[in-house]
Amino acid sequence: MGYDRPGIVAAVAKVLFDNSCNIEALSQTVLMGQFAMIVVVAPLAGSSAGTLQAGLETLAAQMKLAIHMRTLNPTEHQAFDVGNAEPFVITVRGEDRPGLVLAITTILAEQGVNITCLGAEVVPVDQRLDYIQIYEVDIPNDMDFSRIQKALREKGAAIGVTVDMQHRNIFRAINQI
Repeated sequence: MGYDRPGIVAAVAKVLFDNSCNIEALSQTVLMGQFAMIVVVAPLAGSSAGTLQAGLETLAAQMKLAIHMRTLNPTEHQAFDVGNAEPFVITVRGEDRPGLVLAITTILAEQGVNITCLGAEVVPVDQRLDYIQIYEVDIPNDMDFSRIQKALREKGAAIGVTVDMQHRNIFRAINQI
């Protein structure tokens, strides 16, 4: 993590390549000028965790990045298993104030809904600042969709935000550019 600028991904990829690591999965984003990336790599023959760590520490010092490395065991390498589930998108919009993420994520946690992706930002609207949250979640098929939707809408009404939930395929079809 560090201040965003061109070349960070290339520099990290070079250290990984030079240390005989294959990138299996990668997620990268920039939030308010801060670069962040999660990378899952597979060590190839000739790879050394110590040498890789040293290479990443050198890069971190050169580029003023905070880098954390850890070894995953095979069970951690798998996604959270929700069984047979359907992907949904939850959108939340309302005037910005503390506690909005807490309110929605508490409902999701209580309902046993796993969040797979979350984005949130403040957007100026007229004379106020709105806070928009977009959640991608997996809802197991054996869960009562209407109960989850009702709990989210009730919480939204209580805290003064609108909450909508749609199947991800419907959300994408409606919001295509």
